[in-house]
Amino acid sequence: MTHQLAHHDPLAPAPVAETLRYLGGFRNALSRRWWVGLIALHCVLLACTILEANVLGYSVDALRGVAVPIVGTGERALMILVGVACAATFVGHCLRSLANYLIGIKLRRMSVDLKRDCLNSTLQAPIPDVMALGTGNVITRMTHDIDQPVTQFSQIGSRVMFMLLMFPFSIGAMTLIDYRFGVLALVIAVIFVPISKRWIGALPPVTNAMSAIEAERNATLLDTLRGLATFKAFRYGAWALDRMQTKSWAALQATATRVPYINRLLHLAQTISGVWVIAALGLGAWLTAHNHITAGAASAAVFLAVRAETQIFNTMFFLNDIQEGMTRLGRAVALAKLYTPTSQHTAPDLEKPADVTIRGLEFSYPDTTEPVLPALDLTLAAGTTTALVGASGAGKSTLAALMSGLLRPTAGTITVGDVDIAQVSDVWTARNVTLISQEVHIFSGALRDDLRMAAPTATDGELLDALAAVGLPENGTAFRRAFPLGLDTQVGAGAVPLMPEVQQQIALARVLLRNPHVLILDEATSEAGSDQAHTLEVAAQLVTRGRTALVVAHRLDQAVVADRIIVMDAGRIIEDGRHTDLVAAGGRYAQLFARWSGQDHTM
Repeated sequence: MTHQLAHHDPLAPAPVAETLRYLGGFRNALSRRWWVGLIALHCVLLACTILEANVLGYSVDALRGVAVPIVGTGERALMILVGVACAATFVGHCLRSLANYLIGIKLRRMSVDLKRDCLNSTLQAPIPDVMALGTGNVITRMTHDIDQPVTQFSQIGSRVMFMLLMFPFSIGAMTLIDYRFGVLALVIAVIFVPISKRWIGALPPVTNAMSAIEAERNATLLDTLRGLATFKAFRYGAWALDRMQTKSWAALQATATRVPYINRLLHLAQTISGVWVIAALGLGAWLTAHNHITAGAASAAVFLAVRAETQIFNTMFFLNDIQEGMTRLGRAVALAKLYTPTSQHTAPDLEKPADVTIRGLEFSYPDTTEPVLPALDLTLAAGTTTALVGASGAGKSTLAALMSGLLRPTAGTITVGDVDIAQVSDVWTARNVTLISQEVHIFSGALRDDLRMAAPTATDGELLDALAAVGLPENGTAFRRAFPLGLDTQVGAGAVPLMPEVQQQIALARVLLRNPHVLILDEATSEAGSDQAHTLEVAAQLVTRGRTALVVAHRLDQAVVADRIIVMDAGRIIEDGRHTDLVAAGGRYAQLFARWSGQDHTM
């Protein structure tokens, strides 16, 4: 239990008051007029319920031959009372159904507003903040953390409203029968309300821990599905299954941790209701025996206490649901408020390739002591291509991510032209610095729509020219095989999967259409098979030409044609120069090149 409560959530839920204020700003918010109408409807519903309880209670007097006000005595009075009780029950059921419908439809509309805000915030928030949350966390907050509270509140909303009105009305009705029933209710409230508040207040941390662990499980599931082919190819299926089982078991444990808190509330509800009914029954019997009230009046008071028993159980049960729902909505609201407009420096877009200057750049991942990049200094000359070479873990991809704004440096600056990217919005960085990584995303829809994500006004001819430039001419075999319907071919999710090299060619075509002045290729052609490697290399050289380009080289033939080669090790630059100079120097690059090419170039 301690482990679950201590679970770290990268984005804490918004407090209840803040959540309610945020939801109140929606176009479909719960207006004052809506609340007045809903309260009025429930007041009529409550009147029907109290009328039913009182009529059933006074029917005892009718059976005993005691005169009942208005209806009198005898069989006729009993039939009138039964008829009134049935009518009140029927009207109450109709009003309850209407209230459930009104609440449900209103909450559904509000959920659309909240999901829209969450999506907008995710798209506009700083990329490092979104990446810190993780895909599973974002998706959980945008879906489950909104849909579940909406479903819960739609089901219990009317009963919660009824419950809030039921207690004061019931206590008032019992007090009218005899003031001592009101004193009894007050004594019970003084004893049990503080206990209830303390136990209910323990629920939010447990609920948030459960939601955070569920988000981790969802992220693991998405990661497994995306990498399914890789897991199979490298026979990591057992490892992936074990990882999924571990996350699922953690989510199950988090849910189980919460169960004792709920059970404790239900036991408390049972205690409160039992004490109230027994006390009301005993008090009613004493008052009747001493001729303070009639048996029918005592029966009516007991009926009201019995009806309140259900509401007490509902109170505890619903408060648990409300706490869980508000915690989940708080997680969604926190995501919706992740992006806050700031007065960041606005800079004009680049009009030509610019120098990229890195000074004192440091970066450390959370929970690590050693920096991945310790005080790096580097300048990429405008219009040149620089290749990064080094073993896995040397810091190449980290540097690429920092330059593209996917990560925030721990210290130091990155300047593109005369613009410090830390001082401008992610929008500016995304417009002016383009990153293509090994993980290529294909947008769902027609191929034409996918390409126009980079250039919305591009004509079909321009789209086909870009594809041809990266090795997919319209009349070529590869194009016809991959895109049988041409630009109308459906691609992405739900369509026939494309070969990895075709996906990379689409990504490179987007670069030509986007025409950025600064380009980063992070192993963007490393997935190619040997028969397609040359085509992709030629395409990569084409898209880097005339731009300030940084290429994280997976194969050294990418480095050979670069204007400059930088060799990294443990986040530091250990060699810097052109291919021929580094080979002649006989250092680390020469050794790597010799092993890669099968020749000794160190001579």
